[in-house]
Amino acid sequence: MNLTSLSAATAAVLLTAVVPVATSCAETLARVDVYDRSAGEALPLYRHQGRRYVEGQPGNEYAVRIRNCSGQRLLAVLSVDGVNAVTGETASPDQSGYVIEPGGYVTVQGWRKDLNRTAAFYFSDPGDSYAARTGRPNDLGVIGVALFRERPVERQGWLSRDDGRPAAAA
Repeated sequence: MNLTSLSAATAAVLLTAVVPVATSCAETLARVDVYDRSAGEALPLYRHQGRRYVEGQPGNEYAVRIRNCSGQRLLAVLSVDGVNAVTGETASPDQSGYVIEPGGYVTVQGWRKDLNRTAAFYFSDPGDSYAARTGRPNDLGVIGVALFRERPVERQGWLSRDDGRPAAAA
């Protein structure tokens, strides 16, 4: 898939989880919500000094839902604590992510271990975080989403001449 970068969203952190969250689909390409899986509810969004925050309970597992609000496919590259949720590598917008159909969504419950298993996202003390335990404590509490629109591909005919007309059947 040929993609073009549109935005990479990250936020600063205090000691709680932080996420840049869209308030409605009408305003953006995608809506990002954080769900506390232990409490069974979406976390409320707080705004402070131009940033958006959610507050989580230590020990509770959470999930990140990304809803495609556009009319075309998107690639969403998700990172939590500065770690790519698909590859486990230190986050970068040019890494693997999730392809989301128009109007569709993906709910990511943890870092991908293989095609069938994930390691759960959970709110923890900074020293107990996966990123800190793997020597990458720089972006603790940050949930980042880089969004890429699918670039339209000009399709050529399978059997064509230089003048653009289809070739005659043999």
